[in-house]
Amino acid sequence: MIHLHHKKRQLKALALCLMMLMLIAPASAQSPAAASETQDTYSEVTLKKGSITQNVIATGSLRFENEESLALPEALTIESIEVEAGEFVAAGQVLARYDEKALKDSLKEAEDALVFQNETITGLLSGQSSEGSIKTAIAGVVKKLNLDAGQPVQQTLQERPAAIISVDGLMQVSIVPAQPLNLGQEVKIKLGTLTQTGSVARLSSEGRALITFPDTKAEIDEPMQVTLNGFTIGEGKAQVNLPYELYTLMDGVVDSVLVKVNSIVRPNSTLYKIKNLAPSADYERALEDREELYQTILLYQGLMAEPVFLSPIDGIAAEVQAQENIALEKDEVWLRLFHPDSFVLDVAVDELDILSLQTGQEGIATLDALTKAEFPVTVEKIYLLGNTSGGITNYSVSLSIRGDERLRSGMNGTVTLRVGEVSEAVLLPLAALMSDRGGNYVLLKGEGTQSSGIKTYIEVGLSDANFAA
Repeated sequence: MIHLHHKKRQLKALALCLMMLMLIAPASAQSPAAASETQDTYSEVTLKKGSITQNVIATGSLRFENEESLALPEALTIESIEVEAGEFVAAGQVLARYDEKALKDSLKEAEDALVFQNETITGLLSGQSSEGSIKTAIAGVVKKLNLDAGQPVQQTLQERPAAIISVDGLMQVSIVPAQPLNLGQEVKIKLGTLTQTGSVARLSSEGRALITFPDTKAEIDEPMQVTLNGFTIGEGKAQVNLPYELYTLMDGVVDSVLVKVNSIVRPNSTLYKIKNLAPSADYERALEDREELYQTILLYQGLMAEPVFLSPIDGIAAEVQAQENIALEKDEVWLRLFHPDSFVLDVAVDELDILSLQTGQEGIATLDALTKAEFPVTVEKIYLLGNTSGGITNYSVSLSIRGDERLRSGMNGTVTLRVGEVSEAVLLPLAALMSDRGGNYVLLKGEGTQSSGIKTYIEVGLSDANFAA
């Protein structure tokens, strides 16, 4: 049995318990005479088991979620706009009418541009050939060839150079010498059974030495030994000292390779003969421009037959961004349409409740304008930035809503989301619950105790408007 204090008001939530105690506290400061006239009275409550459901209740309004931006297919002038913001439009409905005179002028301009483009293509064709050559613009020694006869040029190169040429007559190798060396000191370079004379070109603080030697024999990455007085002092791989990388944009098939590695070449020397040469990039772009002009002419001709802009979908006009008789650019957005069935319900949730929500939770919404209808809702987004006003912080939550044609943007409503449920719990009336610094407690009746009961601390769980578990 628990004593129920009649002077306590029934609470709406556990968070109000302390406030309630504060409100009744002044009664203990009354004069003895007044106190004797107002005596606390108690009644007994027998606790029972039951179920409690905890809900989060929030209010907000409907808005459209999805919209479609309508843009012009070409640079055009709208003579009249046949729709206003907020108006429902059906798919295929006329939204605007084009200026036919401006449309005719645009068609004539595109036709003239097509004639000029055909002349440009004819001129480019005269310079096209099925054969070509890849040449070097600089003299030196060929140290690397990345193409062989029969290979497709660009597919084989994959952004590598067609050839690498040594420009200054030197190769180099980097070693960690086994003994100290001096700048300019002569050493021997062993390439298999061949030997060349080299010299120390650079010494680094990390203990490495760069040796240079003639570029007439060694190939790139060829292993070699560096010797001094008959003893090997280091090993490494040959690299070009001053390389020129020859790139090409030419595409076709390699007909023949006219040089070998270590060949000496002069400026404008041909390295490769190319057959089945692909058209030039200028020619390809000219063809693309002609096709675009041709499609534009077809579009203008179609609009001349029916000079109107038709709605692609059923929707609600959100905003008209164009003006009549003002020329607009291609792809410029002139109208935005809301999808009529894409509503979301935005609500403000108190900071005490926001952590109990998660995306995917389902609930029920009622709208002020449709009091007898309930609409299923699902939590879609929970925004992390709160809005504080009057010391209270709320967080925006967006919920999808499954409704019908009665829904309107801006309608106000209330959503109820179930966030907790407990069954077979001991149910305590909130009116019997009291709190102090030690926590929540009740007055427990026992045999032989005073009428005020035994102060007993308890733990509480979920609560609703009347009971706590």
